[in-house]
Amino acid sequence: MKFTRKYILFFTALTLVIMSAMGCSDSSNNPDLNGNGFEVGESTVGVTGAINDNHTGAAFFTNPNHAFNILLGGHDDDDFDVDITKVDLDGGVSIPSPGTYSIGNLDSDDFRADYVNRRLGGNFFGDHHYTSDLSSGNGVLILESVSSSLITGSFEFVASRGVDADGEPVNVITVSGEFSAVLDE
Repeated sequence: MKFTRKYILFFTALTLVIMSAMGCSDSSNNPDLNGNGFEVGESTVGVTGAINDNHTGAAFFTNPNHAFNILLGGHDDDDFDVDITKVDLDGGVSIPSPGTYSIGNLDSDDFRADYVNRRLGGNFFGDHHYTSDLSSGNGVLILESVSSSLITGSFEFVASRGVDADGEPVNVITVSGEFSAVLDE
């Protein structure tokens, strides 16, 4: 099987996101939400289409050398994961400035995104994992405020569980939400 640059970038980004998300599950490093809500960050997410659901949960961002990740959910009892990622294996990625960015796939857009519904028994590599890479839809990430410790914004993207034999997306959903994400150190 011939691997193209697109697939190599996809699996590299996926690996970076998973490694970053693994750090989010240790609540000893990231205390639970308190009265002001900034130790963990907060997110609200709505999903429509092939499935319909609403979520609230944690929100973090990470910035390892070659990726920038916004990680929503995935903390303690959150029943979902949303990972919005930018990867550049050649030059590295810094924290983006406030502004509007495209969400789709790594070859043609600023960011790519994944959604996992764990309430339905999903996991990152299995059922109920949807990705913007395969949806052929357009999405948008709006970063309203950006500092070295807190990023606020909103997003909307189209994702699917895969493609059929003709390359058409299957089980298409639209994921949208808002977040106040804190740096995951």
